[in-house]
Amino acid sequence: MSGEEGISGVKVGEKFVSPGRTITEADIIIFATLTGDWTELHTNSEYAKKTIFGQRIAHGLLTLSVASGLALRARRTTGLEIMAFLGLDDVRFTAPFS
Repeated sequence: MSGEEGISGVKVGEKFVSPGRTITEADIIIFATLTGDWTELHTNSEYAKKTIFGQRIAHGLLTLSVASGLALRARRTTGLEIMAFLGLDDVRFTAPFS
C-alpha cells in the first residue's frame, strides 16, 4: 500500500453515504440491557432534563456501533467488502447524540 489506499483500494478521505438511521428509545434500553450501562443520563429522562444536555443522550458506544453498521451498509452499495474489523484509532465523543 502506498499510504494513500486503505482496505480494498479505498482512498484516505474518501466518503460514502449510508442510509439514514434513527436512534430510538428501544435502541437505548436494549443497549443498556446488553451492556449493563444504566447510566441515568442515558436511561432516565427526568434526571437528564436537569443536566447540561436537557434531555437523554445515547451512549457513545451505541452511536459508534450504529455508525459501524451504517458504514458496512454504505460499502455494500459500492461493491466493497470488509474482511475483518481491525479497530479504530483516535475515536472521540465530542458532542452528545440525542
